[in-house]
Amino acid sequence: MHAEDETFLQRIITGDETLVHHYEPESKRRSMEWRHADSPRKKKFKSQPSAGKVMATVSWDYQGVILIDFMAKGTTINSEAYIETLRKLKDQMSTWLTCSFSTTMPVPIQV
Repeated sequence: MHAEDETFLQRIITGDETLVHHYEPESKRRSMEWRHADSPRKKKFKSQPSAGKVMATVSWDYQGVILIDFMAKGTTINSEAYIETLRKLKDQMSTWLTCSFSTTMPVPIQV
């Protein structure tokens, strides 16, 4: 592969959307409550690992992940939401931009 081809490939940024499952289990200590010795115990139900889902947009380049953007619950993925994600990616890219004086020492620069 030629050096110019390699440079071209290094400038490619790609992304994908995925659903991320989450839940917040209640700790044993937090779920404890005072009760009279004769009163029945509170029933505890098994928590489900897929108690909630959130949409995440992940963007990356040849070096790794650049941005993970979590969408607010109920947000529709339309052009406005996509443009907002691209703005966040652009902001993130401006802080990640590096200039390399040699192949071993990248120097961060502010844009």
